[in-house]
Amino acid sequence: MNSPTRHLTNVISVTLGMRLFSMSTIIPFLSVYALNMEGGAPSLTGYALGIFGLTQAILQIPAGMLGDRIGYKKVMLGGLVMLIAGLVAAGLATNIYWLIFARALQGSGAVVTVGYSWISSVAGDESRDKELARLGTVIGTFTMLSYTIGPLIHILLDVNEMFLFSSVLVTVCVIWVMLDTKKVPREQRKRYASQNKKIKSVFNRKNISLGLLLTVNSLMNMSFFFMLPLLLEGILGTSQMWIVLTPAILISLSLTPLTSKIARAGKARRLITLLYLLEGLGFILVYTRNLPGIMAGAIILMSGAFSISVIVPILANKDMDDSQRGKGNGVVVSLQYLGSFLGAALTGTFWSISPDLAFFFAGIMVLSGVTMIRTMAIQEK
Repeated sequence: MNSPTRHLTNVISVTLGMRLFSMSTIIPFLSVYALNMEGGAPSLTGYALGIFGLTQAILQIPAGMLGDRIGYKKVMLGGLVMLIAGLVAAGLATNIYWLIFARALQGSGAVVTVGYSWISSVAGDESRDKELARLGTVIGTFTMLSYTIGPLIHILLDVNEMFLFSSVLVTVCVIWVMLDTKKVPREQRKRYASQNKKIKSVFNRKNISLGLLLTVNSLMNMSFFFMLPLLLEGILGTSQMWIVLTPAILISLSLTPLTSKIARAGKARRLITLLYLLEGLGFILVYTRNLPGIMAGAIILMSGAFSISVIVPILANKDMDDSQRGKGNGVVVSLQYLGSFLGAALTGTFWSISPDLAFFFAGIMVLSGVTMIRTMAIQEK
């Protein structure tokens, strides 16, 4: 593995990780924050929470294709600038409609697939797989850290200030990418793109099926984050949510190496079935609406959600052609982000009718996930 490729992976990994961190760090508090804005209502709050997932789901693959055409660095920088604009707009938003627009703008900088393609185009065949795996690991770590560090940051900063603080962090990444990376030559991009066209399409049953597993998982995860601050009202303030989230995330992180090992040993189907059922148990405990039940439910639910989010990409990358890995992961990631949007939007809509209906919807999603994993054909070894 040569040093320039390793350095590029480091820059892109941290940048994309910080991008997700900046959008996710406010998720545990956003529903209460949005409800207290002018025009705030549960259904609109759900859209504010999840709309960034919809724009990412729609634009991930087009952004990757544009990168093949005009250059990965240009598209990466453009996407990050869109994110900064969205973060600043959210920090200055005074009503729910402006916040929804700002969150959509944040998601429009959909450059995860661009990062995969950029690394894939410069890494040699012997190192590409390892570099892409490292990229995915770093991005996942930043996402998990956002849920741990966010509540601690919120002790010092209000939600609107957290948006502005995140915009500063992403601006530093823009400068880093601009000054410390090199463009991929046009001929090399064209050669990489032409190789992709000769290979079987990544829009196949396997990728779509596994992506749908992540759709359901992300839907339940975002549904939980919509419910959590509302259920804690009168019990804990938003600046105290670290009391619930920190142990849940630390336990979730500690379990993912074990669950990943079990999945790689050829027991993914049974394990994912169990994890979906654990998420269902988590919702049942959260429904008790007392602090011990919510804390226990958060631990169980997030442990299931985090493990599934790690296991499914492992299955998706089995037998995936290296030159198509970026686009293939783009298909799976797009479906995952679609779940983020649907989870927040639909839960908000159902919550406005009745909180019990929102919990019933979560239960239906648990059964959907179990049915999918038990019926689909997947390669476990």
